Amino acid sequence: MSNLYPFGPTFKQLREKRGLSLKEAASTVVSPQFLSRFEKGEKGISLENFNRLLIVLGLEWKDFAAAFADNGGDCIEFPAYEFSKHITNEEDIFRYLPEYEKLFDQYLTDNPTQADILLKIIKLGHYPTISKSEETVEKIQPVINHLMKLETYNSAELEIYSRIINHCPLELVEHMSKQLLFMYKQSVDTDTYIRILNGLTFTAKHFSKQGYHLRADNIIKEVKKLQTFERGYLAIPLMFLEVEHIYNQFRWNKTEAIELAKNMLNYLESAKFIDQNYYSNFIKAFIYNCHKLNKTGEDLF
Repeated sequence: MSNLYPFGPTFKQLREKRGLSLKEAASTVVSPQFLSRFEKGEKGISLENFNRLLIVLGLEWKDFAAAFADNGGDCIEFPAYEFSKHITNEEDIFRYLPEYEKLFDQYLTDNPTQADILLKIIKLGHYPTISKSEETVEKIQPVINHLMKLETYNSAELEIYSRIINHCPLELVEHMSKQLLFMYKQSVDTDTYIRILNGLTFTAKHFSKQGYHLRADNIIKEVKKLQTFERGYLAIPLMFLEVEHIYNQFRWNKTEAIELAKNMLNYLESAKFIDQNYYSNFIKAFIYNCHKLNKTGEDLF
């Protein structure tokens, strides 16, 4: 943490994994001697030159960020990497949480808001299942204020939003709806697409459950008409969006929901060979919710 130039050792690790010598990696960007001192943490480097060195290695910024976090570097990605090393099932969360909290005594001290968000993602995992109250809103008011003033969101902010949406004011949900649609149109990264799409799905679900069926429908339609090169990789997130579309149609008392639900059931049944347990449980929940929401007077399944 006290090292003024902490990126060198991780760069060296990646360079060696890519099979490049100091001379090859330095290329025409810096001298091999300079690169050696950088890798030892003795010298800093400009962002421009560091970017060029990553290009020489054939790596992206996110590749370096992932390796740096995995090595214990002080960055926003680090807590998630550390958390994943200790958690294999839900019971582990309660055991590891005190140790996880202590990380923030040393890490992300330059941005306490981000540290708070990353901690709340874990501590407020129960928020989607509890009712909104003055107490639940009070606990997340700083996060609400933070999200309201932003126009673009990192992965942690998208995740906390999905956790707390049921406890947020309508003003924030409307703001997030607008900004997430804009981000979805602009994104070129599959992981980012998925996180944004999940946020939009939760937003549509929230609007629908609050009785704003048209608002939910507009979000879903907007997402569906946005074709992307990565669309094939979004099959599962888009499936969740379609499920919320069906539920919204039922809440709206639209008879179209009947045929949509039958089509979805056929899709889920055909997907069981991929993961029998997961899709069997998903089907049970889907059928239950459809019957519960169906007020059309028509037979469903």
